[in-house]
Amino acid sequence: MNWLHAFFGLGVALGPLTMTAVLSLGFAWRWGYVLVAAAQLALAVAFASSHAAWSRGPRVAVGTSPPARRTLALPAVWFGALAFVVYTGVEVGAGLWAYLLLTEGRGLAGTVAGICVSAYWASLFIGRLVLGEVSERLGPPRVLPASLAGMVAGAALVAMPTAVSAVAGLVLIGFAEAPVFPLLTLTTADRVGVEHADRAIGVQVASAALGVALLPSVIGVVITDGVNRLGPSLFVLTLLLCALYVGVTRFARHGDRAAETAH
Repeated sequence: MNWLHAFFGLGVALGPLTMTAVLSLGFAWRWGYVLVAAAQLALAVAFASSHAAWSRGPRVAVGTSPPARRTLALPAVWFGALAFVVYTGVEVGAGLWAYLLLTEGRGLAGTVAGICVSAYWASLFIGRLVLGEVSERLGPPRVLPASLAGMVAGAALVAMPTAVSAVAGLVLIGFAEAPVFPLLTLTTADRVGVEHADRAIGVQVASAALGVALLPSVIGVVITDGVNRLGPSLFVLTLLLCALYVGVTRFARHGDRAAETAH
């Protein structure tokens, strides 16, 4: 699961590098979007040409899941959903506003700042490759708390007033947050029960999209009067994520009982 999600990090790391290269070569920013559009078109053609292979897998039985209201009655579902909102808000918010922080707040040149933003996303990619293997050996209950602690430490570094600390903090956040989304998804059944897992994962993914849409915008409003507020904003959000994870694990201990009650 971590390796699957790692390639999201690789793709996002290539984005800022692509735009930085386009601008450095003297082309208009629109050419960066042209390159991305061409890549998306190639992907669409690849999917269209191989669509027949996608229907050859085993069929999944339907009608075995409980009604939606029973799944939504589980507290672990909602704590998990909120955790996904905050996690994706931190992940995307840090990547989205890092360039502004490094240029206007820390005085780095645009090209250097663009490379540093790519380093943030690259650390996410590397973290999922490395910590995926670690998770296999130690298990999610050990890896997730350590990852969340690393996110808090990274946000604290971003809040410091130097460019070096900001870049180091961003890289640390990227590396530490790497396994959070995959492992929270992977352990959904442990929290809510197998019969509720598919629907709970749907709620979590939808919540993740809400976090991407909402929290970076909220961060943007907060930093309107000072881009240096980015670090404290990330620090508060990472602490909130830790609190939500405590809630998730607390209710997961009663997941089987809650499922029985919902039935």
